[in-house]
Amino acid sequence: MLRTPIGHKDTLGDIYYKTYTEEACGDLPHQPVWGLKQKDIFVKFRACRDWFLGSFPPREVNRQRSRNHEQLYRTYIIAPFDAEKKAEEWGREGLKNKLHAAEELLSKERAEWKKVCEKDNQCMYTARSKITDLEAEVGTLKRKVEDAQADKGALRKS
Repeated sequence: MLRTPIGHKDTLGDIYYKTYTEEACGDLPHQPVWGLKQKDIFVKFRACRDWFLGSFPPREVNRQRSRNHEQLYRTYIIAPFDAEKKAEEWGREGLKNKLHAAEELLSKERAEWKKVCEKDNQCMYTARSKITDLEAEVGTLKRKVEDAQADKGALRKS
């Protein structure tokens, strides 16, 4: 079985550099797969296109060549925009979900806080009632003591 060093993801440039040998070409002039020469600048569309197509695997190049202008426009202009738009929407949805979860947690905490405050208020009211009752009882006892002392004082003077 003949094994080729060319992989399915190799670009035309990879294929060219893996298969080119001086012996195989003999005296033929060196001709790379694209029409670029050293020191070429990308001013001409043809040179840019040749270089660009040479930087992708042949299957991808053929797939892209079979597309019409509308499909290419959708793929390279609208698709990334749509993906970014979806990412923003997902981000907004995530933030909305976090906000909703935080609101629910806050409402639960507020309800618990109200229950705790209600219990605390009930305890304070009970304690305040007892204190008021005890103060009234202390006042009554003081009056009784004063009356008893006054009666004792009156008995001694007589």
